[in-house]
Amino acid sequence: MKLVEYSVQWAKGESFEGMCITIAGILTLIYSVLIWKFGTTVNAKALLIPALVLGILFSTMGSFMMYSNNKRITEFQNAYQTDSAAFIQNEKKRVEDFQFMYPTSLAISAVCFLITVLAFAYSKNSTFHAIGIALTVFGMSLIIIDYFSKERAQIYYDHILNAF
Repeated sequence: MKLVEYSVQWAKGESFEGMCITIAGILTLIYSVLIWKFGTTVNAKALLIPALVLGILFSTMGSFMMYSNNKRITEFQNAYQTDSAAFIQNEKKRVEDFQFMYPTSLAISAVCFLITVLAFAYSKNSTFHAIGIALTVFGMSLIIIDYFSKERAQIYYDHILNAF
């Protein structure tokens, strides 16, 4: 298989991941509406805004991933046809340049979990607890997303190295 086919396969995987994140965001927004409509307790009311923000964040991130990766498929094919050697070199650099995101998102997840633990350990405030719950969902989502993304990126990078 030519590298461009692996590139397209990688972009389709990222686009699928974006679709899953978008669906999770939409479901979280629906959850927010249900909390708003039926939530009568203090904890339910406190969770409304954090869940709404999380739903908007996931929907936006996932939609952007779908859009940018679907657009990237055409760009990959055009760039490869124009100059395959430059395409391979550019892809190698691009993949190497975004590797910093994996440890960064792991650190962000750890901070989210720490804030949640502190909120539940040292506060009785429902709002802080709700923010902690939303941060935990966000942190866990980052770990899950990066788990699959890092694997796909490594497989793609191996194909790039084999193309040299």
